[in-house]
Amino acid sequence: MGRKRTIDRNVTMEAIEAVVRQHGVAGLSIDAVARQAGISKSSVVYDFASKEQLLAAFIRQRLDQKKADLASAASRHQGQPDALMRGMIDHCSTRPSDEDIACAMAITASLGNNSTCREMMGTAFADDLDRIIHEAKDPRRSRLAWAALHGIMSLEYLGFYAFPPDERRELLADIASLLSPPSTAT
Repeated sequence: MGRKRTIDRNVTMEAIEAVVRQHGVAGLSIDAVARQAGISKSSVVYDFASKEQLLAAFIRQRLDQKKADLASAASRHQGQPDALMRGMIDHCSTRPSDEDIACAMAITASLGNNSTCREMMGTAFADDLDRIIHEAKDPRRSRLAWAALHGIMSLEYLGFYAFPPDERRELLADIASLLSPPSTAT
């Protein structure tokens, strides 16, 4: 019987993220992740056979975290129309961190060469939009709000423009006004 595996996958995932933040996707390799995690190369190969699998795991982790963050934000609007869209607006009320921007830039840079990662991202966007339309009282307005919100996020996550706080609040309020009024309890 083989030795029991003792390397924590979370350690490897944290190392992947650290390498991408420090060196970009171009610096991502099995060797770099092993060095960052302080583990053997064979331990990394055990979980990820290639750079593409490292990158896919990194993107999957970021998507899962974003999904959890949005679910938490949407839970504050549970039972109302457009709960997920309202949660997305709440979540976007804070400017993305430098770490978020660096990760978004790295992911974006990698998508041109990695169809698996492009597919993952496309599926995540399509799933969110499907849910938003399904929950909406007015699907066309909710779809417009979703597209507008992603326009703001794209500008910021890709480092093209950072909205001043007052302008951000105004824009998010305008986007929220596209949605149906929230239900009121009597």
